[in-house]
Amino acid sequence: MSKHLADDIPPISRPFGSSETGLVQRARAFIADRFEASQPRLLVGYSGGGDSLALLLVLRELARVDACSVAAVHVDHRLRDEAEQDAHRVGSICRSLGVDVMVRRSSRHPGRLFPGVGIEEAARRVRFEAFRDVAADVGADAVLLGHHARDQAETVLLHALRGSGLHGLSGMAVDTVLDVPWWSGDDHSLLRVLRPFLAEKPDEVRRVAEQSGLPIIDDPSNDDSSFRRNRVRHELLLLMEDVAPGATGRLVSLAAIVREDEAALDDVANRLLERAVSDGALDWETFWGAPFGLQRRVVRNWVFMLRGSGDLSLDRVDAVIALAERGQGGKRVEIGGGWSVEYRKRSLRLVAPGGPQR
Repeated sequence: MSKHLADDIPPISRPFGSSETGLVQRARAFIADRFEASQPRLLVGYSGGGDSLALLLVLRELARVDACSVAAVHVDHRLRDEAEQDAHRVGSICRSLGVDVMVRRSSRHPGRLFPGVGIEEAARRVRFEAFRDVAADVGADAVLLGHHARDQAETVLLHALRGSGLHGLSGMAVDTVLDVPWWSGDDHSLLRVLRPFLAEKPDEVRRVAEQSGLPIIDDPSNDDSSFRRNRVRHELLLLMEDVAPGATGRLVSLAAIVREDEAALDDVANRLLERAVSDGALDWETFWGAPFGLQRRVVRNWVFMLRGSGDLSLDRVDAVIALAERGQGGKRVEIGGGWSVEYRKRSLRLVAPGGPQR
């Protein structure tokens, strides 16, 4: 897109013409299935790119017929020199659509705010903190994101490359509630996140944005091969489609199947967890004879239950189980973020950073 975008864009009345497209119809059904209220208040995470623009256009069309109300949030991560100009463009686009937009700018570069994690994860944390705050300010029922089928396939592949378990292979959820911030022990707020396009083909989503005639703000970092996700998108997925046409769709189907299996296994683990926990301590003898995979789930879910955030890495889960198997009272293992687990009196106890056992 030209860098010399006019400050103001003429108002757009009906980008979809006189009838709803299939994408709009499916989004209408998606929202109706998930909200009892006839007009839920929805907040779009709008980067300015084609996918989020398409989502904004679709929801704006549904708002026109009172199927919802819609506002937008744009986050300036301070990662690029052009970010402030992009935020100005986003404002112009939203004004042309008659949609309120809240722009939030990171207080510092994400890498300085969250040292020790990759820049993509640091930016994600900045983004979701902004989503949480704006959603609370405007009273939104949920934040909606424009991820589509290719994004889901990329996520599944990335998790597979990292050696993730079933949880990673389940990809992104269509409808989930996040505990923000999930990475620390600070006060938390629940944020409902919806992805109505997750099963949609990227070409159809992009077509909606392009046919609107509105500017699409493409982030040049999306083509930077130093990011693993970009190599998966531009190289690995293309190779997989060449070897096995339809691979993207099958990866999306795999994620849905694994997510269902995950829910079933978690149900079993949580039933066992209920019997094993007393005053916050996890009685090792209650579940020591369970299959190793189930032990892992019990430990992971127990930590999440007490800490309220964070995804315990597989090696830390295994370290906790090994600690219990050794049976040495008073020994501890670190599990990240200053937290640790202690084995004492045949039970596992979670120890907060600088604090007493939970």
